[in-house]
Order: sequence, then structure tokens, then C-alpha cells
Amino acid sequence: MTPAAVLAGEARWCVVHGDCLNVLPGLSDKSVDHVIADPPYEAVAHTKQRRLKRGDGLAVVELSFPPITEDERRTSAREIARIARRWSLVFCQVEATTRWAQSIEAGGHVYKRTCIWYKPDGQPQLTGDRPGTGYESIVVSHSPGRSRWNAGGRLGVFVHSARWSGGRPHDHPTEKPLTLMLDLVESFTDANDVIVDPYCGSGTTGVAALRLGRRFIGIEKDADFAQIARTRIVAESEGSTLQAVQVGQAALFGTGKP
Repeated sequence: MTPAAVLAGEARWCVVHGDCLNVLPGLSDKSVDHVIADPPYEAVAHTKQRRLKRGDGLAVVELSFPPITEDERRTSAREIARIARRWSLVFCQVEATTRWAQSIEAGGHVYKRTCIWYKPDGQPQLTGDRPGTGYESIVVSHSPGRSRWNAGGRLGVFVHSARWSGGRPHDHPTEKPLTLMLDLVESFTDANDVIVDPYCGSGTTGVAALRLGRRFIGIEKDADFAQIARTRIVAESEGSTLQAVQVGQAALFGTGKP
């Protein structure tokens, strides 16, 4: 299926394999309801500071994708603001919130708030030479005019476990908890709304969107992750899971339809 089919109501979802900087220009102005994006980290996250506990020691874990550039930030922010008629939510490091807010506003959206995803079980600072972070920022903006969300006077602090996978490997190195994405989708969007994720990864936002009765357009540059996202979303539509598919408990391809 295609983004056009989702926008026309002929399909509930699609995942496009491609660079969002090439795909987003093909969407018309204000053609989708919301954008929820988790772009690549800043360059600082690709340094030796990104250490994870491995066995009895620390390991420098390389990310499988390059850091975002300023040109990519400005271009993607402009496209996000152009296509979204309501909310846009962009995950980023706290050091990048101002740059994202400025870039989104330059594209025509109005910056509203920086929310946070607080991780009560987040990884401590394993080097021991500075405080740990324990949260990620979410830059929230809206198209000009009156804004509305579904959570009333709730604070913009979303508390969800970072170690949510039950011990299984994540399907993507920066995969977000499904509980978090369900919370965000429910708080900011309405039934049958179209949500675009320009950096789709393994499709968690798409799973949340379908589960809550929204439509979804995902864009993913990496072919392997795009396929994982499709498999997860097909599994969701069939009442199964990606892990069930991977261990042969369900034969989904050829049966699930977007």
C-alpha cells in the first residue's frame, strides 16, 4: 500500500522504504493529522559517552546509523511543519531541544512545550564521572491556531520503563517502549487520524497507532528495519507479535493486509 491509499482511507497503514527527506516532499501541505518522529541522535551520542554494561565491564556500543546533521534537521523540521495540520512530536536529546524548536517554528509550526520521557529504571552513568540522564526530551509543536489534546491538565512528563522488553533483544537500537507510544498517541491524537513517522525504525509508533484505531504512514531508510516494521504491524493487525512470527508460531506474509 502507499501513503496515498492511507490518506484516502483505502488502507490503514503503510511503511515506505526510503529517505524521509525524499518521501515527505511527496505529501501535500497539511495532508496528515500528526507527525511523531524519533530522528537520529546528535553527534555527541556517537562518542565514547555511549557506554552500556556488558558482562562485568563496560562496552562502547556503536550505533548503526550516522548522527543527524544540521541540514537534515532543518529540512525534516520544515517538512514536518508543512505536512502536519495538528501536532508534531520530535524526540531528541535535551541539548538539541532549542535547535529542534527553532527549526520547527521556521517551518511554520508553533512551539508549545518540551515534554520528557522519564525512565525510572534508566541506565546509570556507568563512567561515574558525571550525572546520568534518565530521560529523553520530546519537542511538541502545533500548527497555528487553537490547539487541543486529550489529556487535560496533565503534566508533560511520561513515565515508562526503559527496560520494557522482558529480556528479549530490541528490534532497533533506539526502540521506544510500546507503552510510551500508546500513551503519546492516545494523548495527542484522535480515532482515525493519520500519523506519520518519518524515522519509522522497527515500527513501534505504527503498532500503537493501529492498536488505538489510528492510521499510520511510516518511512524508514534502512531496508531491514522497514521490513521488521511491516512484519510487526501485520502481526498487530492479526492479533499476534513479531516474536511469534520469528519463531514460526504464525505465518503472516500473504495473509495480513495493510
